Amino acid sequence: MIHLKLFEADYYEKRDGKKIHCLLCPRSCIIQLGNLGNCNARKNNDGVLYALGYNRFTSVHDDPIEKKPIYHYKPGTYTMSFGSAGCNLSCLHCQNFTISQISAENNNLIEVSSQHAIDLSRKHNCETIAYTYNEPLINFEWIRDTGKLAHENGLGNILVSNGLINEKPLEELFGIIDAANIDIKAFTEEFYKNVTAFPGLNRIKKNAIKMWENDIHIELTMLLIPEHNDNPSEIRQFAEWVKESMSDRVPVHFSRFYPHYKMQHVPATPVETILNAKKIAEAAGLKYVYTGNLPFSEINTTKCTACDAVLVDRTGYHIKKKDLNKEGKCGKCGNISDIAM
Repeated sequence: MIHLKLFEADYYEKRDGKKIHCLLCPRSCIIQLGNLGNCNARKNNDGVLYALGYNRFTSVHDDPIEKKPIYHYKPGTYTMSFGSAGCNLSCLHCQNFTISQISAENNNLIEVSSQHAIDLSRKHNCETIAYTYNEPLINFEWIRDTGKLAHENGLGNILVSNGLINEKPLEELFGIIDAANIDIKAFTEEFYKNVTAFPGLNRIKKNAIKMWENDIHIELTMLLIPEHNDNPSEIRQFAEWVKESMSDRVPVHFSRFYPHYKMQHVPATPVETILNAKKIAEAAGLKYVYTGNLPFSEINTTKCTACDAVLVDRTGYHIKKKDLNKEGKCGKCGNISDIAM
């Protein structure tokens, strides 16, 4: 185990008896002396709250940006990805439970400073840094500090998150985060309460809208689980919300569920459910709807909305063709696309 260097957290209040009220996310933990918050990443040490994930990671890897998934921001590039430990949700179906449901305190983590993250990004020819794998927002301070340094060094910042954070810390990330994929677990608070352990959908929806309004490139992902969040009417409501609250041009990804963690008794999502969700969202007016986790090599093509020419031709995470200039204009008709280069 590495020596744990304590980094004081932001967004908390001290209470009587050396208790702490954490103000980072809506779970609003009251943390007793010596204890961790629900996220397992913030600890009350002698009446001071510490961010245990600062400079400490379980996972470091260079990934295709399409793996996040991010399709409309710097397509075909690589992103240096960092994941720590812990999460402020406890999803029964978590695919990364080996890192999201552990403590950031008691595990043998990799030490990576902000400057080291920049150096790794350059070494691996990455144009961006991605805060991902577990829930990155519980490591808010490292994202803020590293994100600022990334911009100073000409790198972009990508957030892959459940979107559960309070308004003030989120606002501090405006101008730092360039692109985000927000995981909308379902479109009912009942699902969030029963499957994720916290009914945070309304806050997450507001946060997604705030990010979009503040010029963060937004994409949304929904993992469809049989008989839990795959009802066609729920999918339609989700798509209509995206169109009405943000834009019909916000990319949406529907992914297939496979039995995992505490939901191994639930069958894999039928392929037809995913394909039908795509049809429903497109019928609701969304321009860019993609699929994920299908058992065959997926073809997720992005076409020009003006002339229908192929802008980006993808097979899985691999881009076979990209017909865009440096300004993101269609190579055929010159129309300004919805893809940021």
